[in-house]
Amino acid sequence: MKNLNNRNAIESLGSRNKQIGYLYLRDAVSADFIAKYICENWNAGYIFELNPGPGVLTKAILSIGVPSLRVFEKNEEYLPALKDLSDSHPNLEIIEQDFLYLPSIESKQSTDYIEVLDTFFKGIPEYSWDDRVPLRIFLIGSSKKSILFLRFLLAVLPHRTSIFSYGRCEFFVLLSELEYMKIKAEPKDSFANYRWSTVLYNLFFRVDCLKQFDHEICGPSPQQRNKKKNEDKFLYLVKLSPKPELFSSLVNGNRVPDIYFFIRHHLAKRSGLVIPTMEGWITSCGPRLIKEGMNVFTKFGDLSPKQLLALFNQFSSWPEYENSVFHAAMQRFYGKGPLIEEEDELS
Repeated sequence: MKNLNNRNAIESLGSRNKQIGYLYLRDAVSADFIAKYICENWNAGYIFELNPGPGVLTKAILSIGVPSLRVFEKNEEYLPALKDLSDSHPNLEIIEQDFLYLPSIESKQSTDYIEVLDTFFKGIPEYSWDDRVPLRIFLIGSSKKSILFLRFLLAVLPHRTSIFSYGRCEFFVLLSELEYMKIKAEPKDSFANYRWSTVLYNLFFRVDCLKQFDHEICGPSPQQRNKKKNEDKFLYLVKLSPKPELFSSLVNGNRVPDIYFFIRHHLAKRSGLVIPTMEGWITSCGPRLIKEGMNVFTKFGDLSPKQLLALFNQFSSWPEYENSVFHAAMQRFYGKGPLIEEEDELS
């Protein structure tokens, strides 16, 4: 069992007795279903399970016989049960930290935090983007912190940093109903849920909706037991697989950081008109867009992820692109840091 002993690092990551509440899987039958999905065609390499609680899913994964399972749990209440499992399963490793703090950890520049990251990712191989998958991760996406972690993934993937420096890591996420509706939203019939994150999920990942579960399969962490019950009726198991072609043929010129900014900027207000906005970047480009089927009333929120990708690929292919004011705006955006969230994205 790994216990990170650097005092400053641990205090900065939050007290183990004052963790923000989260859900953990408590139903053994559902855990068996989920474990089969996670372990399917996985004969080598690590699986990470985040915030396993008492280890119901952990047991199910171990019963299948995976080579290496690393769980991240900080609540002391659950550690004895996990330790009992590790005593009889040498392929189980326990890290007494909350992996969802990864965005905060990586923002630090001290050797203390480098040591924390080394512990998190020890033994994980690095593969090229079009090679095999190095790692699978399971989490429950229901709390604000877990949703922020998913937004963090969308931000670091274009640069192939953080988790994605190891390659195309796959995620199995048990999503809240609200976040699931955002991922599956369509511009025409789900405008309220159709956000920039919707577009980026579908551009960057192959999204497979595997199974719907009743919310009762999960239980709250100790700090949430006396609080208002989550109003979601269902949770949805979704597999997020980064697209192998993302950095080769999908985005024009492999400008994946550019399209991240392009989508975040233009979908912040989905009611923005395409032609006037684009002419703000490149003067008199409207006729070129009209030839592609746009009209003066077309809104960014009317366009599907595929249409937005086509729009960006056209825009970035124009000779004026490299010297356009779009680049200056993008540099300012990245100078501030791309992880700043709009409040409506998390509600």
